[in-house]
Amino acid sequence: MIMPGPEGDAVRGTGGQVDEITMALIDAAHDKNDEAREVISNSLYELGKKKPSLVLSSCYSYLKKHNKLSTDHRIVILNALERILKEVLDNIDVSLAVDLIHQAADELTQSKEVEPEWQTAASGVLVALGTKYCDEVMGELLDRFQPGVIPHFFVVQTIGNLASANVYAMVPHLTAVLGTMLPMLGMIKFDNMRWVFTSALSKFSEAILEYIANLDKAPDSSITKQKFSGEIFSAYDIIFNIWLQSKEAKLRLAIVEAVGHMTHVMDQDKLEEQFPKILQGMLGLYRRHPEPYHITQGLCMVLDGVCKEESPILEPHFDNLFNILFSQVLQTPDYTNPLSIKNHNELLRSFTIIARSFSGRLVGLLLQKLETTNEKTRIGVLTIFKHIINSAGPSMEDKKEVVVSGLKNLCNDSNNKVKKVFAQVVIAMAHHGYLELEGGQLMVEFIVRQCALPDDPPGKRPADPEWVSNKALRSMCENILQLVTTTIERMEIVLWPYLLELIVPEQYTEAAGALCRSLAYLSIKKREENADDYEIDFETQANIPKPPSLAAKLVVLAGRPLNGRERGMHVLQMMRGISGNIHENLVELWDTVIPKLVQYLEDHLEDEGKWSQKNWEDLLLKMLAKSLDVIDSEEWIADFGELMGQHVTMYQNAAEEKNFLYKCLGIIMRKSTKKDFVAKHLDLLFSTVKHTEQVEKEGCAIAVGFSAASHLDAVLTKLEAVAKNDTAKKSTGILSVFKGSDKSEGVPEKVKSTIMLCYGFVALYSPPSLIVSRMEATILRTIAPYFQNVKDTSVKQNLIRTVDLIGKALHPDHLEQTYNFSTRGNFIAHLQTYMNAEPVSHLSNETRALAMNACATLIKLDPRLSEAEIFDLIKTGMDCTMALTPNGFPLKKGKEETYDEMLEMEVLMEATFQALYDMLNGILTKDLAPQGLETIFKHLVPWILDPEEHKRERALKTWQTVLTFYLEHAEITSEETFSREGVFLARMVPRCTDPSINIRLHAIDCVQLTLKIGLRYEGNSGDHKDQMVEALGTLKERLKKGDPNILFSVINDLSKVVSKKLHADHLQPFMEVLQEGLLDPQSHSSSGACVVLNGLMKTRGGELHKEVGKILDNLYDKLRLIQCPQTRTGTLRTIRTMAAHHLIPVVTTLLGYPLPYDEHIVEVWHIIAQESQLTASMIDHFLELLQKSLPYEEKPDPRDKSHLLKTATVTPLAVTYALKEIFVVEESEEQVLKNFHRLFAALMVRVGSAVGVGPPKTQVEREEPKTKDKKKAPKVEQKLINPSQAVIEAFQRFLQRAKSFDMCESLEKEMVWINMEDEMLYPEAITTLARILVTSTAECAYTSKIVANLTSVLSSLFDPQRVVVAAFFAELINQKCAGDDTMVELIMNSLLGRLVDSSHVVRMLCIRGLSNVASVGKDQVQKYSTTILSAMMAGMDDKEDPNDDITIEAMSGLSRIMSEIDESHIRAILINVALKIRPCFEKVKPAVRAQAFILFGNLSRFGDGPSRAPFLEQIHSNFISLLLHLNDPEPDVKKACKYALRMLGPLIGSEAVNDKFQKHLLEEANLFYGEFMNDLSKLIIQDFPEKINFYVMGCVSFFKSHWDEIKSNAAMFAGFLLGNLSKEKQGNITKEHVCSALVLLLKDISPQVRCKAAEAMSLLYDY
Repeated sequence: MIMPGPEGDAVRGTGGQVDEITMALIDAAHDKNDEAREVISNSLYELGKKKPSLVLSSCYSYLKKHNKLSTDHRIVILNALERILKEVLDNIDVSLAVDLIHQAADELTQSKEVEPEWQTAASGVLVALGTKYCDEVMGELLDRFQPGVIPHFFVVQTIGNLASANVYAMVPHLTAVLGTMLPMLGMIKFDNMRWVFTSALSKFSEAILEYIANLDKAPDSSITKQKFSGEIFSAYDIIFNIWLQSKEAKLRLAIVEAVGHMTHVMDQDKLEEQFPKILQGMLGLYRRHPEPYHITQGLCMVLDGVCKEESPILEPHFDNLFNILFSQVLQTPDYTNPLSIKNHNELLRSFTIIARSFSGRLVGLLLQKLETTNEKTRIGVLTIFKHIINSAGPSMEDKKEVVVSGLKNLCNDSNNKVKKVFAQVVIAMAHHGYLELEGGQLMVEFIVRQCALPDDPPGKRPADPEWVSNKALRSMCENILQLVTTTIERMEIVLWPYLLELIVPEQYTEAAGALCRSLAYLSIKKREENADDYEIDFETQANIPKPPSLAAKLVVLAGRPLNGRERGMHVLQMMRGISGNIHENLVELWDTVIPKLVQYLEDHLEDEGKWSQKNWEDLLLKMLAKSLDVIDSEEWIADFGELMGQHVTMYQNAAEEKNFLYKCLGIIMRKSTKKDFVAKHLDLLFSTVKHTEQVEKEGCAIAVGFSAASHLDAVLTKLEAVAKNDTAKKSTGILSVFKGSDKSEGVPEKVKSTIMLCYGFVALYSPPSLIVSRMEATILRTIAPYFQNVKDTSVKQNLIRTVDLIGKALHPDHLEQTYNFSTRGNFIAHLQTYMNAEPVSHLSNETRALAMNACATLIKLDPRLSEAEIFDLIKTGMDCTMALTPNGFPLKKGKEETYDEMLEMEVLMEATFQALYDMLNGILTKDLAPQGLETIFKHLVPWILDPEEHKRERALKTWQTVLTFYLEHAEITSEETFSREGVFLARMVPRCTDPSINIRLHAIDCVQLTLKIGLRYEGNSGDHKDQMVEALGTLKERLKKGDPNILFSVINDLSKVVSKKLHADHLQPFMEVLQEGLLDPQSHSSSGACVVLNGLMKTRGGELHKEVGKILDNLYDKLRLIQCPQTRTGTLRTIRTMAAHHLIPVVTTLLGYPLPYDEHIVEVWHIIAQESQLTASMIDHFLELLQKSLPYEEKPDPRDKSHLLKTATVTPLAVTYALKEIFVVEESEEQVLKNFHRLFAALMVRVGSAVGVGPPKTQVEREEPKTKDKKKAPKVEQKLINPSQAVIEAFQRFLQRAKSFDMCESLEKEMVWINMEDEMLYPEAITTLARILVTSTAECAYTSKIVANLTSVLSSLFDPQRVVVAAFFAELINQKCAGDDTMVELIMNSLLGRLVDSSHVVRMLCIRGLSNVASVGKDQVQKYSTTILSAMMAGMDDKEDPNDDITIEAMSGLSRIMSEIDESHIRAILINVALKIRPCFEKVKPAVRAQAFILFGNLSRFGDGPSRAPFLEQIHSNFISLLLHLNDPEPDVKKACKYALRMLGPLIGSEAVNDKFQKHLLEEANLFYGEFMNDLSKLIIQDFPEKINFYVMGCVSFFKSHWDEIKSNAAMFAGFLLGNLSKEKQGNITKEHVCSALVLLLKDISPQVRCKAAEAMSLLYDY
């Protein structure tokens, strides 16, 4: 029941605490923290939904009473009011609504100044109330809206907003509102007031239009637009004619928007009368506003009202409107600004609206604008056309012809930006049927022309951001052509067969791919459908090229399928599609062949490496020849040839296509029998070929060759004529094109090279029976003079090619007869000259490869070359290849080669070396005997020994190739001897250990090949397999490894094979040459030679006792300089031998070297440790040293005298470093396992001795060794020494050597190594180490021996050493000493003795150890229970426990012991323990809190016996603390509370609560604390009603906690308990105290606490 408040107080109070709570929340609503402000506002909102009258009236009252309240506070309250009202408006009575309306209206107008936030909030309240109480709100507003008095800004805005929010209730009021408003308009002088009136009028107009549009739902259906049109017109008159002159932009835009709506309410005749003014006013605004969107939007609305049913209103203003809108369209939209894009779209919509009534006029004006050359204007016109063609379809239907005709001229525009937009217009026209009209084909031709655009010139692109590249435009038009062809069916009649007209003309060649793709689609479709228009009548369709012309063009395009953006596929498909139109005889052939060609293309284009242009051309020329055969018409072929000839001029700038066209012509000439046709076209070849273009020259020469196959004499006559003509006239005649320029001096040379190439192909392709007679007399005589003094590379290369072709033509296999090539020597001399002229360091072209190939061809011919000629030829070949740079490029600084350049060079290099191999094999073929091998080998030796790896590799690869060829081709008999075998092998042996893997592999192959050849000379057959020689192949895998040891074993194996297989006669030369190998520049190779030459080396060590130190120092100095690993190994073995005689002096000297040991001393330790006996003695010596030496020295810190600095002593540290290295050595394993317990104990104690210890004082550095060549050994940078890290590394290596891998892995995983270095954490690390030791299967066996080694250390003088042992022992007890009870007893007694240790860490570890007895078992616990309990209680009272560490350990120990002892042992002290731990619940250190809660949970074991009643009391006393710490800031404390509550649950006396604890308080589960506490509070209310007040007051006591989280938890829990308590039980609660405490928390310093207090208060709506 709502109780009336006292007189004059408007609060509809309940008389309960909720009244005070509500007021407190209202009072605190303007919190300085954003989050708290939001939560308090939400609490008010939640309370408001439950107690709307109370909260709304309290807000009302608060606002009314506190006139001086800050504005911000008022705003928060008003915003809350608005939110609540939107939810509960139907549940409040009229009188409260009226009060609120009155108050909000006062707030709205209290300040005469405009204060937007405050007044907006008040306005919001009024609008929210107005959705139900519109009349009452309007009453208040109209009181403040009196005739003749300008109202408050926000009064007008609120009326406007109300018109939008409640259309049906507001429209009837508008007559009165407008009646008052209109007379005022003239009085308003300020822009902000004008703006708000304009905005309201805009909303009124919208409301009227909405009301009229939905009359069926409206309360009064008699209302019409005419009822308001007069008033709206009057308002329009003022705002438009007077206010629009304002300088305030915001106002002008509001007027434009309002007028847009108002024109739809005004009478049509008034609108007609006013339209010119409106138009003029709106258009004028464009000049004054940088952002035109709102103006365009308003104008668009006005136009929408005007352009109806052929209304002529717009007629007189059309031009002006058009010009202004058009100028707007010209502004490029800013795509980063949404308003700019919207404006552009609204402008285009305006044109669509205009087109509804004035399409003819609009099209006329647009076309007129196109006559300008201005780029922007043309783009603007096209943009509008594109829009209206797509969106104003019906209006544009009768204007199509005009549009097509008008846009025709744009087809020749050269501006890419214009062309791009025009292309978009073309596709719009295609969709809407424009292109079927006359002129449509021109548009199609325009698109095709763009598909033929060339690539953009290289260089910097223009700065214009809208620049359109040729590539982008071309790609777009290719897509358009494809789309138009395949998706717009009606376009077929436009495209077919028209597109065929564009196939042949040169200007469309680049578009061939796109054109053929469309034509292929259309022709195949029509052919499959058997369409009537598939067959073309070439007579009537005069513009379409004739079939031979089409065929000529398509065949050439197909010849280069990768050009023109991979056009080949489309060209072939089109050829198949139109085959019937080319010639009926071709259909079957092309249907069979073309799909195979297409498949070939698909297969080979996926992998560029597979592609071969030559293979492709062969296939296509074969198809051409077959096609000519099936056509079988001399006349058609002649036409075809004539047209092919005429097409040559089309490919002036396309050398590759021209090359293929020439080849096609050659095929046609070969086929033709007409001499005049052949003569004419031979002339054509020479008159059109560009002699500077290699690709064209080759095409021309091959064509001449093809025709020579049928017309040899005619061709030779022609070539002679051309050559004579050239000689006589130099640069005239056929060269007249080059006349008059000195620069063209090289051109006649190039003409000669074309002629030479022609001779080459003529020789190759002519009938062999005819060519022999013509060779000396005609060909060789003609070409010989041209070879002298050639400088031009391309001329040189063509001369070489000619020689090669002639060589192939003269080969007996080709001629089928013998021929003595007497002038061959001259040609070889020229080729060598050309090779020698090439740079030796890098490859720049293929000259040398071509020359060597030509030499290889010539060598095969008779007669044989002389020795001198062969010597020169080999030398020339090697000199021009072996010295090339590794990658073939010149050595340049700072310039990186591109990927394509590298790929090209790779191919060139491969070709060059292949040419060398072919030439050498050719030479060898003519002398297949050991002498022939020697001839080549002597040239290779300098390269085999070269310091540069790539040169050595090339030489070996060449030798391997030669040997392989020899073995495969030589006819070997035992009558000859292989005298050079020893020399060949000796040169190879050092290379078998070369640093380069590839060289090693080539060398072993060469050795194997040499031995195989040797075996053949010993009389074995070719298929004989010698086991040892064959086995050499298996060494290759080992040779791939870089490990010197492996190479050593390989070279050992190799030496066995060589010594076994080398013939006695060859041994002497073998040894001689091999000794040179010792001086090999490569140290690996010299070692290899050394291994084969030398057997063993021994030293006399026993006599050197007194010199040990000196020798060792000397050897150490040498070690620092030796580079070769094998030599190092020998030296190190010497030291080991010495150590076998004098171990202790050697070790003592070694321990004296600087730490950390450098790599050389490390290697010495390693090699000594490889001997097990030496290792055993060293370990004994080291352990003795560790026991006797001081672990560290302590001195006061100069910066802080109270703090001691620890510094490591040298001896134990040096021993640690030495052990670290010994453990690395595999052979030390036996001794490590034998001494496992001693080493383990020693290293563990060293861990303690080294933690927190600084490095020793710097040791004196040793002098650098000096050598004769004054070289100094590289200076080793002194590394920092970290004693702790050194011990840990030694420990890790010790365990790895003992094969304790599982242990290592566990230690790594549990971060033991990292923690061992930490002064705070190392005891825990030792604890983990002990646990892992005892739980390890193998290592566990050493435990008792390790303990025996450690017991004495518990009395050490050094704290860290005692800490280590105490931690180790404590954990051993925990692990039950692996079941050894005697050991448990021994350790227990040791630890009891240290309970009074001076170190609190040792005391803490002793307590831990004693409490760990719980793990051993009940019997042991019972046995020691009294001693342990008293130790634990004493631990809790330890006064010297600075960080509560002992307290934590004692509580943890008690927890564990509890689980093992009987109730009788603890009964006397149970409550004492409970009371002792209670203060620990609120300790600052999280670990103390956590252990206290766990211990309290564990006490539950004894809470169900005789001590039940007092213990239950303890549970209730600590219950709130436990529940609040469930959401403690620390995760460990949360877990501890969960555990304790689960343990105590069964004792608490409520099944439901216990069930809740067991289900929800799981260890790892995520607890939703708020939800859990809310549910729990309901169960507590149900099962412990008498305790509620006790618990609530418990919560209140935590309102003063240290932690904000606990205060927040307490507030929320109190809220849940009270909020869920039923009405009848509320009497038992000290409400006033609790609520006052919560209200106080609202003022807490922490925002988090204030938030939770507010949330809790929102639950107390029933108090």
